[in-house]
This record gives sequence, structure tokens and C-alpha cells, in this order.
Amino acid sequence: MWRGKSGRASVIAEAIVTVVHESVLFMRAMSHRRESMCDEFFPGCDYQQQIHELADICDNLVPGLRSTGPRRPQDALQFTWDNRSRYQQEWIRHCLAARGLRVEDLISTAPGRRRVMPS
Repeated sequence: MWRGKSGRASVIAEAIVTVVHESVLFMRAMSHRRESMCDEFFPGCDYQQQIHELADICDNLVPGLRSTGPRRPQDALQFTWDNRSRYQQEWIRHCLAARGLRVEDLISTAPGRRRVMPS
């Protein structure tokens, strides 16, 4: 997957893996315990809604890790950031900060951006 990528693409791919892995761990724990565990990021959401929010984040990140196809890791992370809620953006920021990464160093975080993923 991302191991064949070099430089910046590799760092961004590692960032994607970090967010997806952390999200999957929380989704699995919430589905097992049947209780919310991300209240600080998704206030007012029950555990099923929180699982949905996390799955929604992961949905567009994973294609950026495929070795074939038009989507680069940077495109996938940028598209996901641009098209997610501020709560979901804070989750991404939190996951990356745990690894010493800043989303601002990887992509543009300018407010008001919305893009269509290249096909």
C-alpha cells in the first residue's frame, strides 16, 4: 500500500492509516460496549451515531492508500477534510496530534473549501 510511496506521500499515507486505525478501534469498542466513547468530539450523539461519524471519516480516506487508481493520499485526506463537519475535523486533528502530526502541515485547512474528488 503506502510503503511504496516516498516523501510527503508516505507521511500523508501514514497519517491516513493513523486516523483509520484509531477510528476502527473506537468503532469496535463502542459496538461491543454499546456506549458512546467520543462525546468530546461528537456531542449529543449516541454510540451508533458516533460510529457512523467515524465510519464516514474513514470512507474517503482508504482509497488514497490503494496502489492503483487516480487518488493520491494527499487528495484523499484533502477531500475528507474539506467535506467533513468541524467535529469530524477535530477527530482527525486529535488522531494526528497523538502521533505528533499537524494536519496543517499535510494539507490546506482553509475554511470554506469544498471539492469534488477526482475520478
